[in-house]
Parts: sequence; structure tokens; C-alpha cells
Amino acid sequence: MNKYVALMISAWVMGASSAANSFDYIEQYGKVEFKASSYFENPAYSEQNDKFGEVQIEPSLFIEQGSTHTFIQPRLRIGDTGASRADLREAHISFRANEMDIRIGSLLEFWGKTESYNPSDIINSYDYTSGLADSQKLGAPAFKVSSDLNDGYLSLLLFPFFVENAYPGLSSRARLQTLVSNDTASYSNDASRIDNSYALRYEGYQGDLDYGLSYFDGITREPYFTLGSDGRLVPNYFPIQQIGADVQYLLGDTALKTEIVRRTGQFNANGVKEDYSAGVFGAEHNIYGVFDSAYDLILVGELAADSRGKDSHTIFQRDFAAGATLLFNNIDDSEINLFLIRDLSYTSLLTRLSYSTRLNDAFTIQSNLNFHSNFEKDAGQAALAQDSNANITLSYNW
Repeated sequence: MNKYVALMISAWVMGASSAANSFDYIEQYGKVEFKASSYFENPAYSEQNDKFGEVQIEPSLFIEQGSTHTFIQPRLRIGDTGASRADLREAHISFRANEMDIRIGSLLEFWGKTESYNPSDIINSYDYTSGLADSQKLGAPAFKVSSDLNDGYLSLLLFPFFVENAYPGLSSRARLQTLVSNDTASYSNDASRIDNSYALRYEGYQGDLDYGLSYFDGITREPYFTLGSDGRLVPNYFPIQQIGADVQYLLGDTALKTEIVRRTGQFNANGVKEDYSAGVFGAEHNIYGVFDSAYDLILVGELAADSRGKDSHTIFQRDFAAGATLLFNNIDDSEINLFLIRDLSYTSLLTRLSYSTRLNDAFTIQSNLNFHSNFEKDAGQAALAQDSNANITLSYNW
């Protein structure tokens, strides 16, 4: 962790030094989010609360000096969910040398094409302190080197040390019955905080085909848990290897999407090491000017499958997802979204309804309704059976 902090401080100091001496361009911007949440049912565990409030502040600094770019985005979250946290979400320096793009620091990466689940997206650990159903990515300390190759773009990422997940506290909703320790973690099969992981990704376009091919060799971001001496669950991290492909193909107003992975070394839901294959297959269709109006409608349907079935360590062992987004196409970027995920093995159903709009140039508001049905029948989500909720977020951007 000390090396992680040192790397982040180095990125900050170099950025500040560039700004103090001379720079070609500097921009400071950011956002503040005020979020209130309320749960409809009594909590499953006596220590949990029904209502929560939190504030998240994300200032950002971008500096350009010649071919060197510095970006720094700290994050401060304060609230009564046990989710208070301060970290450097992103902090990196980018430059070009010998026809290669080089980036060093804390990085956020996204790999994938589908909407409901992204098995290809494997780089970042997660902050679950606001609840297991409300995660945010944690920056991954990395060295990234990228270059054009044929008609695509090849990237190599090296991870010198590992960032552990952060889990919900005692009063939080959407958590396991037994708390997960944020103070202690264990490592097995020669894994350690000195990560030495690496990843390769090749991505590009061929006409209407958008593709990404990836390989990861390193510590899993999805640990299994053992019971510690203090009665809390201890996350155990271990090495895995994963090869993946994510593809999107455009057919007029329809996009066909898929993500497929093969992972070795992963422990399943029973704590047994089991190699597996998993995938998501689906389509997204755009209807412009629906019913001869100014509105556009986006329809999504996806099917997720896992070769381990109910032994999967994820909740996407055999699931169907469907969604619709209505775009108002007004100056406020208003939209309504309805998304449903049905577990075909356990019959559990997640229904999410959201609305967002700009209030003016600085303020945006978003409201969400999340309904959990038959979660008590779902082994992977039974702890969240009584966590249907509503939340509203007011964002101020500058």
C-alpha cells in the first residue's frame, strides 16, 4: 500500500510541478454528488439502517505540457452508510515516445460491450462500501504501454502491486449477514500484495465490426471468503488467468453484442477451484422518432451463461436481461430507463427504473427505483432480499 501511495503522490507532484513552472494548457473541473437513499422493507439484520445520505466530491485537474499529459482526480465521500472514504480515483501521467503511448499511475479501465454484465472487464478492484449493489471502481496502479498494430491498437499493462476490494460496514444495506473485514486479507497460491500481474489487450475495427481480445494473468479481483478469528469474513485473493473476447457488430439500427471468457484458477461459490467458461450474448436496437415523435427508444436483450451453473461465484450463472431507454432528445438530456434481470435458475428478478435530466448548466438530477423479487430463493442474492430501495442523486458540475 505504501508503494501505491508513493506512486499517487509522485503523479500529483509532477502534475503540480508542471502547472507551477510552465504549461501549454490547464483545466480544473469536477463534480459534487448529494445522494439520499431509502429502503422499503425492514432490514434483515438489526444493525442495518433504513435511510442513508452521502456526499461525494470529485475535483479533477488536467495539465498539458508538450506531449506530456497529467490527470489527477481525488475522491472524497462522506456519509452515514459507513462508506466514508478518501482516495485518488485516477492519477496518471501520459506521454508518447518511440511511436508508443505510455501511461503511468492509477488507472481506470473498461473492457466490454454488453449492458447487463461484463465478464471481460477484469482490471480494477471495487469499492462496495455503499452496498454490494452499488459498487465503484478503485484505481489500479499500473504501467500501460500502447501502440498501433496493423488495423488495431495493442496495450500491455503491468501491475506492480494490488489494491484490495472495500466492503460494506455494519449499518449498510445490501451486505452479507457476516461482515467482511476491510482490515485483513489473505493470499494463497503464491499471491501477494506485490502483484506482478500483467494484461494484454488488442482492439480495433473492421468495417461494422468492433472487437477486443484480452489476456490477464494475475490476482483475481473476486476473492472467496474464510471465517476469521474475530467472526468476520476474510477475503482470500489468489492468481488466475483469463482470456476474453468482446465483439459488437452493427446491422443497420441493431448492434449484436457478445463477451466470452475462459478463466482458470478461480474458486467457485463452494470454495473449490474450478476452471470455467462464461459469456453474455445480446442485441441492442434503436428506434428513431418512435411513434412519429421527437423521442428515440433503445431496446436491449441479453442472455448470460456460466459453465459452472449454480456453483458460479457470480450471480450471472443463467440470466436473462431486458431493458428499454426512452431518450427525450431535449436540451436537458432527459431520459427514462427500465431494466430487468431475471435469474432463470432461481427465478429472482431485479427491476430497476430510473429517470435523469439536467436542471440547468450546472445541476443534474437522477432518481432510481430498485425492486428485488424472489431474492430469498437465489443463493447468490438472498442477503439482499429485503433491500428494495429508492434513491435520488443531485449532481453539481463545475
